[in-house]
Amino acid sequence: CVADVPRNFPKYQPQYLAKVAELDKHQLQLDPVLHCRSPGLPRIGPPDKIVQMPGQIVFLYDDVSGSFFRIIPTNGRPHRTDVDPSTLGDSIGHWDGDTLVVEANQFNDDSWLTDNGAFHSTQLTVTERIQRVGSTLHYEAIATDPKVLTEPWKVTRLAQLTDVDLIEATPCIDKDLVHVVDGTHHDNPR
Repeated sequence: CVADVPRNFPKYQPQYLAKVAELDKHQLQLDPVLHCRSPGLPRIGPPDKIVQMPGQIVFLYDDVSGSFFRIIPTNGRPHRTDVDPSTLGDSIGHWDGDTLVVEANQFNDDSWLTDNGAFHSTQLTVTERIQRVGSTLHYEAIATDPKVLTEPWKVTRLAQLTDVDLIEATPCIDKDLVHVVDGTHHDNPR
C-alpha cells in the first residue's frame, strides 16, 4: 500500500502499487519535473494563457520546469497518426456549448500524472474541459489508463483570468542531486 497518498490520487491496479511506492520514495531522483522535463498531462494543469484563432487554440504554459505550448486544432480533424508520442500527447478540441473540450492521446511514459510516483503508461488518454465563469476558468481533466489504473482519475482546478503578460521563463537547470543532504520528499510548488 502507498503511504501518505493524497486524497485525490489515481487508483492503481494492485500489481503496480509497489512501483508507485518505489517512485514516490525516490521522487527527488526520479521525478521528471525535477529534472527539467515536461510535467505532461494532466499534471501541467490549466494553461497560463489561451490564444484562440480560427480553427485552432494555443495553450501557453509557464511551468516550474520551463515554458511549454500546445496547438489544439478545433476544425474537426481527427487525431494525427504521424506524430511521435510525447509528454503532452496529440490534442484535438471542440466546443460543447460554452465549454472547450480537449481530447489528448499518443503519450509516451516519460511524465507522471501528479506527484508521489503517479506514473502512467503509453495507453494514457486525457480529456480536459475548460469553462469560463466570470473571471475564473474551471478546469477539469480526466486521465484514463486501462493498463495501470483501475478507473479514470479526475483532477479539477480553478484559475483566475489575468491581464499579466507571460515572459520567457528562466531556463530550468537540472540540479546536481548528489548534493542533496537527505532523501526528504519534495513537495510540488503547484
